[in-house]
Amino acid sequence: MAVNATKASVYAEDIFRLAEGKTNEIFYNSSAEHAIIVHQALMKTAENYVCIFSSSMCSEISNNPEYIAYVRAFLEGGKDRTIKILLTDFSLDFWQKPIAKLLAQYSSQVEVKKYDGYAYYKDKPAHFTVTDDRAFRLETDIDKHMAFGNFNSEGQASALKSVFDKMFVSKLATTVVPC
Repeated sequence: MAVNATKASVYAEDIFRLAEGKTNEIFYNSSAEHAIIVHQALMKTAENYVCIFSSSMCSEISNNPEYIAYVRAFLEGGKDRTIKILLTDFSLDFWQKPIAKLLAQYSSQVEVKKYDGYAYYKDKPAHFTVTDDRAFRLETDIDKHMAFGNFNSEGQASALKSVFDKMFVSKLATTVVPC
């Protein structure tokens, strides 16, 4: 167990160094623990917008105290900062989670929709987060949390943002509001 904690902290140091430096370097993650770290780094270093395409945001990946703190800091950083979320497996349980309770406090900056469809990468369902037309994480194996990303790849981030924007305004996307 101590070995995993050491690897996680070395991984976290590397990821946050890449994120804070806006480094154009591909990184990989291969576990839920790594996903938590990458999502924290994306949120901590986002400056304008965050777009999230996910299943439910009901897991520890989106509901740990550090991530919640970074989301709050991002939203409090300016009224022009936005978060858009598409959820493929939306459940009313979402509104009971810490992340949803926080997001509900910023309704003018946050929009959550359920999405009746999927995004695919190499013929497999994928999830992704993109920020500021430069940073992204693309999860290529949803079950194993296998993903890759980059904190300064304008081309890849813009391509994902374009896909997200099309899905967000499609007939398959329906706005959900807190109960």
